[in-house]
Amino acid sequence: MDLQQMRYVVAVAETRNFTRAAERCFVVQSSLSHRIAGLERELGVKLFARSSRRVELTPAGVAFVAGARECLAAADRAAADAAAATG
Repeated sequence: MDLQQMRYVVAVAETRNFTRAAERCFVVQSSLSHRIAGLERELGVKLFARSSRRVELTPAGVAFVAGARECLAAADRAAADAAAATG
């Protein structure tokens, strides 16, 4: 699991659409889908319930997104702190 996968999951959760999430993340949809599918395999859970018309978070997805947002915010703070420390 890496920060980029977390960003992709959060983007899909916010847009409820893989294509729009890929556009937001500046990647092709197939790459975003592949990375999320790999994360789901790694975790052993489905984060999204997919149909031809809708993308919804599963209960596991809701829990993951909450933690991912916290983790991404902490990573951003750490990067800012490191930059500030170098003056």
